[in-house]
Amino acid sequence: MKTLLVMDIKNYSETDKHFSRPSARAIIAGKDGKLALVYSEKMKYYKFPGGGMEEEEEREAALVREVKEETGLIVIPETIKEYGCVLRMQRSDKQEHTIFEQKNYYYTCRTKETVQEQNLDEYEKEAEFVLRFVSAEEAAAANKACRGLNDFDLVMIERDTKVLELLCGKDSEPSVPMAEFLLREAARFNPGAWERHSHYVAESAGKIAAACPGMDSDRAYVYGLLHDIGRKFGVSDLAHVYDGYHYLMELGYAGAARVALSHSFHCKSTEGYIGKFDIPRQAQEELKVLLERMEYDDYDLLIQLSDSVAAAEGIVPLEERMNDVKRRYGSYPQEKWDRNVELRGYFEGKMGRDLYEVVL
Repeated sequence: MKTLLVMDIKNYSETDKHFSRPSARAIIAGKDGKLALVYSEKMKYYKFPGGGMEEEEEREAALVREVKEETGLIVIPETIKEYGCVLRMQRSDKQEHTIFEQKNYYYTCRTKETVQEQNLDEYEKEAEFVLRFVSAEEAAAANKACRGLNDFDLVMIERDTKVLELLCGKDSEPSVPMAEFLLREAARFNPGAWERHSHYVAESAGKIAAACPGMDSDRAYVYGLLHDIGRKFGVSDLAHVYDGYHYLMELGYAGAARVALSHSFHCKSTEGYIGKFDIPRQAQEELKVLLERMEYDDYDLLIQLSDSVAAAEGIVPLEERMNDVKRRYGSYPQEKWDRNVELRGYFEGKMGRDLYEVVL
């Protein structure tokens, strides 16, 4: 079966043991382009019907069983067709020093019109699972708005949200809770002031975007949270840009990955980078090519500006922040200085207000 995507959170140690339980999940098309999905009335999220396979159980048999238990729908076996597989890997929430690894096999299928009673386990009863028919767009939007999930369920729902986005042809963006989780887990591996800085960048970006017509404040907030996510992999300079870009690309978040790269290069060139070139020459060349191919949009520019006014202690005047960087690194490129001032004016023009009236 083809791989749709890989969700490897990388919040575990490579020496941890593995626990694996594959699952089978159903994509059931109803009338008017709507999908038959399981809805948690308690937590307000949608998921595809399905679950873990029993020992030595065939995938298709697990699919039929799980759909019947969770929804009461009866799958017509001869209509089952492979759609794709999602690999999910993260630190187990039940066993210490264990990696939870799950291959999720998605199938399209049709069901009989008759709906029987559900047969829910205690977890499913607690979540208040019911059958609903909704569009992929509506379900994905509800999942993005869902709050209050534990970390394990959050990644589970993010997995199904990404499949919903594939079905409706939308680019995948992390939800706010998912971005907060990724940042929190990254800071466990490399604690430091960069985590607080990321929160201030996110707050600044979200407020500015909310004041700019046509911009999405949640999207800007998420990009701010994740712009420095490459610091998860250790104390570094240019390497954090390279690592962050590839980490987010591997998770399927191309938009956030782009900003993890573009936030450091106001002038679309690595030549003015402030810090050590601590990646191999080949990786440096890769970054150059990526930058050359980019056309910055307002989210790239917004995170560049927000990164330049957010210190670890909070939002500070732009010139103060740039002078602080100059003191710590010994220099600050004039071209980047001028570009920041230009960006401040650009967004003040879009907002019709002074920058600090909005971000403070």
